[in-house]
Amino acid sequence: MKNIRSMSFEELVRTRAEIEAAIELHAAQERRDLIAALKQVDSQRKPNGKDVAHALKGRKLPALYRNPGDRSQTWAGRGNKPRWLSAALKQGKKLESFAIK
Repeated sequence: MKNIRSMSFEELVRTRAEIEAAIELHAAQERRDLIAALKQVDSQRKPNGKDVAHALKGRKLPALYRNPGDRSQTWAGRGNKPRWLSAALKQGKKLESFAIK
């Protein structure tokens, strides 16, 4: 390669275009390699390439708490507290008083 200081303006512009094109090609190849590596990691994390559901998803849990005013209202202790329980707790009642023994 010539000394940059001795190159003409046209040669410098042409050389810059060649360098930018080479940089774009290398960047595109790196991008493809990274995407392939990410897909490989993702497929190792998911068996058969599918999402794995949580072990407790869809499973019915036994009720841990019951509304004494309406015995049909229960709560398993997961997710948001039901309104009847939140209201009772705001009134100063203890969670243990609603526990099913």
